[in-house]
Amino acid sequence: MLFIWSGWGILVLPVVAVTAILAGAAGGLALRAAGHPELTFLAVSLGLFAAAAANWFVGRRLNGNPPRELVDPVTNERVLLYSLHKLFWIRMEYWSIPVALAALVPLLALRNL
Repeated sequence: MLFIWSGWGILVLPVVAVTAILAGAAGGLALRAAGHPELTFLAVSLGLFAAAAANWFVGRRLNGNPPRELVDPVTNERVLLYSLHKLFWIRMEYWSIPVALAALVPLLALRNL
């Protein structure tokens, strides 16, 4: 598979994966300890929501830096250089939207309980 990113945009993958796994495992253990092993599938949803939030904050932090301003000495024209962090041409923080939508899928299983 071909990954296209700019800046630190590739961090979307490990941030989402690690956060989803850790938060999902912690949620699953908590639900089992609370005596609700039938609801452990909700830990997947919890993990994905946590991953979306973590990715949003990391992306906003990285893309929130002010632009670098340069002035052309000949024309005195001002040029702003932005350092954007993207994965597949989408800014890092906006990848949180599809992750959060994916977190809604396990909640649809509640209709069958």
